[in-house]
Amino acid sequence: MGETIDQLRASFIEETRDLINELEDVLLSIEIDSVDSDTIDQIFRSVHTIKGSGGMLGFDKVLEVTHDLEDIYDKVRAGAMPFSLDLKDISLETIDIIKQLLATNENLSNNDKIRFADLCRKIELFDLGKSDDAKPGATNASEKASQSTKVATYTIRITTDGKLPKELSHPKYLVEELTLLGKSVAFSLSNNSVEVDSFEKAGKRAEWLVFLSTAALVEHIENIFDWAESAFTLSIDKISNGDLLAIEGARDELLQYKNEVFDNTSKVVSTLIDKFSAKLTPVEDKASKTKADDKCDDSKSKAGENMISSIRVATDKIDQLMNLVSEMVTLQARLNLLADEIDDERLSNIAEKYSSFSRQLRDNAFTISLVPFGVTITRYKRLVHDLSVQLDKKVDFLTEGEDTVLDKKIIEHLTDPIMHILRNCVDHGIESEAERKKAGKPENGQIQMKIFHQSNNVIIKIIDDGKGIDPEVIRKVAIKRKLITADQIITDDELINMIFLPGFSSAKSISNVSGRGVGLDVVKRNISNIRGTIDIQTKKGGGTTFSIKLPLTLSIIDGLQVKIDERDFIIPLIQVDKIVALEKLTQESTLSQVITIDGAQIPYFDLRNDFEIGGTPPERREMVVVSFENEKVSLIVDRVVGENQTVLKSLGKHYENQDFLAGGTILGDGSVALVLDINKIVTGFSKK
Repeated sequence: MGETIDQLRASFIEETRDLINELEDVLLSIEIDSVDSDTIDQIFRSVHTIKGSGGMLGFDKVLEVTHDLEDIYDKVRAGAMPFSLDLKDISLETIDIIKQLLATNENLSNNDKIRFADLCRKIELFDLGKSDDAKPGATNASEKASQSTKVATYTIRITTDGKLPKELSHPKYLVEELTLLGKSVAFSLSNNSVEVDSFEKAGKRAEWLVFLSTAALVEHIENIFDWAESAFTLSIDKISNGDLLAIEGARDELLQYKNEVFDNTSKVVSTLIDKFSAKLTPVEDKASKTKADDKCDDSKSKAGENMISSIRVATDKIDQLMNLVSEMVTLQARLNLLADEIDDERLSNIAEKYSSFSRQLRDNAFTISLVPFGVTITRYKRLVHDLSVQLDKKVDFLTEGEDTVLDKKIIEHLTDPIMHILRNCVDHGIESEAERKKAGKPENGQIQMKIFHQSNNVIIKIIDDGKGIDPEVIRKVAIKRKLITADQIITDDELINMIFLPGFSSAKSISNVSGRGVGLDVVKRNISNIRGTIDIQTKKGGGTTFSIKLPLTLSIIDGLQVKIDERDFIIPLIQVDKIVALEKLTQESTLSQVITIDGAQIPYFDLRNDFEIGGTPPERREMVVVSFENEKVSLIVDRVVGENQTVLKSLGKHYENQDFLAGGTILGDGSVALVLDINKIVTGFSKK
């Protein structure tokens, strides 16, 4: 049983993290003056779900911090208290504490214990101080829902069958949450005694039968028990269209059958429907349908019940899958090499089919490891919100392309760089309200985040409409720090890129936000670690755009294997445009570093010379024309071997300063080939 309760607690933590992320996103999107009753109702239900489920599983601190907050939102939805900026801030603080409680299994540090106690007291005082500030004419949110949405009446039976772990807290919290969906009558049966709407008297292993009139969908009812489905048997039956419990006399009639309701539920339901059918729209009688209709409906029902559109999988299992696929790709390369050496037609056919199969499996596994960038957006919204409050600036944060997918490992590595960029945008970029008015700009500053695919890359643009970066300010700081001399000629672009140097900061004072010289150098280093690049476009007074270019994956790519001397290298196939035979370089092309291919002049790099490999090149060499940004560049190699499914591996500390390498891979014969980072090769060699 101990294992079962641990699984339930783990399931609760996972579900609650999703719920509070959704709740945080809702709170950050709320406009105080235009919040609607549906939104308040959604917040209330979320808080109640966290409170009820957490209390049931023994998360006492979660229960404590959400109890009074739930009361506050209950008053807001009833019109007895207004929604305010203070309540929004308290709610966001509560989310922060709940995250910490879940992360530490409620074992808080001393500082967090103080934060927790302070927040609980703040919520309590807010509840006491604001309960009389009712908005005139406010309408109960649930009443609005029942007025505007079609209501149906259900019976919900909840049994434990003796499976309830002893460590599990009282199920009454879940039943209480269920009754909040609409009008209800909750019967509980324990020790042969039936109670009505008595959550305190019901035993922990009591059987429950709830009559519920609600506008909620059946899946909403099921979701309440979803995380604890292994502990309960849940049966939901629709007994009528319409609000049965709202009809005068229906509730009293139901209570008369208190002692029969568990043993003769069908009889009690039939009696109620017969007596009040004139005031209800009854459920369609299945007996009146034709046999063909029955078969059709049964097949649809079974299909709907059996169809699962998605499942939740632990990330470590996906990592394990990708590792196994990577090993399979390496074995496939060895099999291909063996088939070529033995020169047996049967083995070659098997190797060819296996290669096709492994490629399909690789692509499917790779797709599974991709996640939408939007899973991280809420934390960025929260950062901009908190910083704008702290710095007393008005900032609108807009996003576009949240559905764009990329490797989850890349998303994990992107968090810190993007946080640093956003801090710079809010602190250094966006002006104060007075400065914006003086410059003829809107009072509210704007930061946009755009995410989109470009070829086999993902582009992230972070754009602010602030004051931009002044190259002259950067020049003065660079001179002061002796990075350049006062008379040194340097372009504006080179000056702007100095902000990526370690410790470089133009902030005039140190604050909690910036000024310590820790930030954009970390951004560039972290993005380079995932084979990405970052670029800045800025205009004084016109804002700044940070452009991040990233590979779609860090694990497996299609590559082109080439040789220089007897050394193997891999060029990412996605960047290869064409391969051209090269007999001899003319002296003119050697001096200009430009060669004519198909009538077009293309710059080239001789990798044997640039890598300082030495030796005598063969008479006939080959040129690999690759795409670099919007241009074509040619790389001269000794020989092209062919395509290679490349499993990228880290090269370790010995190669960490070799910017032109993206990693290494193991070839079919067991040797190591170096994977080239084309963007950095072209950028780096162009500066020489």
